[in-house]
Amino acid sequence: MKRIVFILCMVGLLVGCGTRETDVVKLDYMPKQWVVRDLYSGRMDAKSETWASHILGACTGEPITQIEGDVTVFNSYALNRKAMISDYDPNNYKLVTFLKGKENYTICYDGDYTRMKLGKIDELPDFLDLTSGVEVPHVPLIKVGTKEEEKVAEQSDPSEYLGMPINLFEETMVHVTTPLNGTIGLTIGEQQGLFPISFIEPYNAQMGTAKIALGYNDKLKQAYFYFEATNGTTSLQPFVVWDEDEFGHEPIQFEGLQVERVLQSDTLDPGVKTPLYTFSYMKNGKRVKEDVSLTYTKGEFATKKSIEEDINANIIANPSVPRGPFFFLHKTPLDGAATLDYPDTLRAAGIDMSDLMNAFEEAEPVDRAGEMGDYPLLTIIDGWKGQEFQLSFKKRSKKVDVYVTDETRDQTFKLTSAGVETFFSYFPDLKK
Repeated sequence: MKRIVFILCMVGLLVGCGTRETDVVKLDYMPKQWVVRDLYSGRMDAKSETWASHILGACTGEPITQIEGDVTVFNSYALNRKAMISDYDPNNYKLVTFLKGKENYTICYDGDYTRMKLGKIDELPDFLDLTSGVEVPHVPLIKVGTKEEEKVAEQSDPSEYLGMPINLFEETMVHVTTPLNGTIGLTIGEQQGLFPISFIEPYNAQMGTAKIALGYNDKLKQAYFYFEATNGTTSLQPFVVWDEDEFGHEPIQFEGLQVERVLQSDTLDPGVKTPLYTFSYMKNGKRVKEDVSLTYTKGEFATKKSIEEDINANIIANPSVPRGPFFFLHKTPLDGAATLDYPDTLRAAGIDMSDLMNAFEEAEPVDRAGEMGDYPLLTIIDGWKGQEFQLSFKKRSKKVDVYVTDETRDQTFKLTSAGVETFFSYFPDLKK
């Protein structure tokens, strides 16, 4: 008989029969907590909330350092968490760009680190507009503009908002098409300046090819960059250089400025100083000449090591800032209508939540719940994911039982006696 029971137990283990512990904490993306916006158009689609899980999950793979072959850039999406956890929390905002080359890719900005993370994905999401992709080069492309384009730019007169005329120099227009990332540095002589496209980011690809020319205001003796995006949007940006005393970029005066375009290249190769203009102007009573040059520096994508280093450095620099997981007791769902202000919402006290997390993970599945109190909902938020429970209690003569119910699984869990003590220690404002 004993042998038969033993055999039956072994069979049960092999086929998976019998009871198995159910995970209490099972974090997942919570789309209703996020606002999704197309970064280039600014449009928020009515269905975009349902896209949040796909977009958030698109950056979970291992980081890679480069893309092979030509690349087409599609939409970029910015996600903002409706329920703000903390001003310092890195997981309140995410930016994701979708691309296609030999394989499918995403480029993600995660708040935990400043560098862009490049990764592969199996498929592009079906909500992408695959007809609006923009091909991007490996390095910036640059070519001279035409006189006809300069005449059109002169007639557009984007200087009206400045309240003063800005006259464009002839034969100064260039077309610039940017790659995925990097920087374009500007120098005039030995001084560092700012080019209208100084910092190149993936979503800039939707801008297409920009038209850039030089203008001048005689009264202020200052130069300006004329900038025109593919969609026709125009602007003027002052020609500025780095000022060590002011520790910032400041406009510079060019008395009697004359400009000659000297561009001889059709690309800005990495690390190569490429002359763009020659400035001639009066300085201390003499006419001087200085070259205005551009230098492209290729951007680097994040690696697993650099991500870890940035996260650790941020923790060391801000040791007292809570970083999650975060535990909230609240009266209404954290979907944007609720507020995290006290007393509508209670947040678990402290920075280290490991004991409270253990209290939940050690809870046991039960068949019934208790009675709801002033705060019927409990939400755990950890990184981009979260989980919402119904919270209920049952008072006994000498203790209180604490229950949490995951409605998505129709499963209730009861905290252990030790777990109950831990729970109330993290929420001292909650009366037993």
